Amino acid sequence: MIIPVILAGGTGTRLWPLSTRDCPKQFLPLLDPERSLLQQTLLRAQDLLQRLGQPAVEPVIVCHEAQRFLAAEQCRALNIRAQIVLEDEGRNTAQALALAAQHLAHNSQHLAHNSQHLAHNSQKPAEHREQTLMLAMPADQTLSDNAVLAQAIASLQAQVSQGAAGIFGIEPEYAATGFGYLRKDAGGQVVEFREKPDADTAAQWLAANTRQQAGWLWNSGIFFWQVQAFLQRLSEYQPALFAATQEAMAQAQQDLDFIRPATGPLQQCPHLPVDIALLEPLSAIAQAVVAAPLVNSGWNDIGNWQALSELSEADAQGNIVHNSAAAHGRFQHSRNNYLHSSSGRDIALLGVQDLLVVDTADALLIAHKDQAQQVGSLAPAASAGKTEPRLVYRPWGSYEVLHPGDGYKIKRLRVKTGGRLSLQRHRFRAEHWVVVRGEATVIRQRDGVQSREVLHANESTFIALGDIHSLENNGDVLLEMIEVQSGDYLAEDDIERLQDAYGRK
Repeated sequence: MIIPVILAGGTGTRLWPLSTRDCPKQFLPLLDPERSLLQQTLLRAQDLLQRLGQPAVEPVIVCHEAQRFLAAEQCRALNIRAQIVLEDEGRNTAQALALAAQHLAHNSQHLAHNSQHLAHNSQKPAEHREQTLMLAMPADQTLSDNAVLAQAIASLQAQVSQGAAGIFGIEPEYAATGFGYLRKDAGGQVVEFREKPDADTAAQWLAANTRQQAGWLWNSGIFFWQVQAFLQRLSEYQPALFAATQEAMAQAQQDLDFIRPATGPLQQCPHLPVDIALLEPLSAIAQAVVAAPLVNSGWNDIGNWQALSELSEADAQGNIVHNSAAAHGRFQHSRNNYLHSSSGRDIALLGVQDLLVVDTADALLIAHKDQAQQVGSLAPAASAGKTEPRLVYRPWGSYEVLHPGDGYKIKRLRVKTGGRLSLQRHRFRAEHWVVVRGEATVIRQRDGVQSREVLHANESTFIALGDIHSLENNGDVLLEMIEVQSGDYLAEDDIERLQDAYGRK
């Protein structure tokens, strides 16, 4: 049985300032206005299993604990139930895959019994039911032809079932320096694996392909592995990582819909990609790593703004306007520029070329296209600053800071259906709430007695400093409200939570 493992723990810094620490690129609707990259990956995984004739199963998602509610909500919106494994600190793909594999090793039967077609699955011999294969897929990629990947998976399944590591390669289109490479022989065996090369080395490999002397492929980051074989290799080549993740999952706690590994054992885990941790040493062993190329699949890892721009249509001068910038971007005597705006501002480019312009509520990026790979170096400085992000996601929905002022702050709150803010109070601020759309149930607590007030569009209420209060959306549509805060201190840490449906403190 194949279990999709969705790796959603990346930070996406090369797509800053749109991709941020609070909401990395995999949770953003970059290509589809209705679905995030994570949601597209989940649907792709479902489609793959169907194409392979396998029953539907619960996928495993590995993500950072800070994005757990984003991941859960995006699964809920698709009506997909997933096993969400949380990392307190991302330490690259080796740890993420190890945690998923340890989880699957103990829970594969549970996942199988949640299949929509259990009766069909139970007709298979026991040895086939019990063998679990994991298909690890990054949550920040796109693939226009899923049939190509399904065929490649089928071509490797027999070897993977026997213990080989399966990897999928992309035929290089240019001498890329942002991808890892692998070299396979005519039989599909990977005989060499190399991390991101410099420009001259990448050009040499591309030339070797042209001369048909080597089979160099980009590493897609999609892995196919039998769970017990993966864990066996991990114990051989990375024994400390194996022991730490085994102990962390043995002590894991169920937290609402999430699986929270114990953090103590993971503190000393090395920050390693699985490519370096396992695939490089395994490539020296005959038939230990096998590869299949994805030909004309439309694969793109959306690793930076240049990669994203390649998925957009340009005008006659090579200019691209993406997302909501379509109504706000103008070019004059300019060519080969990429403009992305989510701020709503009118942006005009005059007499420039080969620029990336990304305008968000939090920051403005202007860079030359040939520096797209270096954008990530700016993101840590931005996240380390004291500026509060304008758009912040919460388990109940989100809020956006419309205007911060001296002694006041204006926010727009969006509360999803069934969402509820914690029962809380503030020491330093009062709040005015105005309902714009939907139905708000305002809860107040005085002397241990709760009262409830229902507000509709164009109705408002006042939360005095120190009032114990909460808010629920018990209606059928998204609740939108304007919140005006006033006081001497307006930071988000002025929240004393007394009760919370999401287990926050």
